Amino acid sequence: MYDLLVFSFFAGVTILSSAGVVLVKDVWHSALLLGVALLSIAVHYVILSAEFIAAMQVLVYVGGVLILISFAIMLIRRKLDPTAMTSPGLNLGPHLARGVGAIIFFILFSSILLNTPFALPIGFQDGALITKSIGYAMLDLPGASIPSEGFLAAFEIIDIALVAALVAAVMLARRDMAGEN
Repeated sequence: MYDLLVFSFFAGVTILSSAGVVLVKDVWHSALLLGVALLSIAVHYVILSAEFIAAMQVLVYVGGVLILISFAIMLIRRKLDPTAMTSPGLNLGPHLARGVGAIIFFILFSSILLNTPFALPIGFQDGALITKSIGYAMLDLPGASIPSEGFLAAFEIIDIALVAALVAAVMLARRDMAGEN
């Protein structure tokens, strides 16, 4: 019962802060709400006993991506007028075809994902030293009790996310310097 209450509370925090990211007019407040959403997702990982993934969520997304977004906001903030911003609205112009295409792609991808048989997750044995094994494997030392090939993909995805956030921050800053608001 306690787990369900904690999950429900943080699910509500995640949903409300995610909606706030889209609906708030001020960019800085939107970034702060993104941080709240990312932290509440980390709490979900802790509830699922995935402490390593929760730590990566906090370090990479909250600590890395959110800092990059904050730098980009600070670089372009002085020219933004929050009173001139409008609420999100439906634009039926040239972006309609892209939106419909995205919806079709989502439906197609979801149907493929839902109809694909996946093997049952094995998990880790009790008392496994996951973080120690990752450290040994990354430094090519003997003594890793868990093969770490599965963690390599996670680190590469984290690397791609950080590079994409850095490129986006630089592009926002360059666009502002060129006078293309």
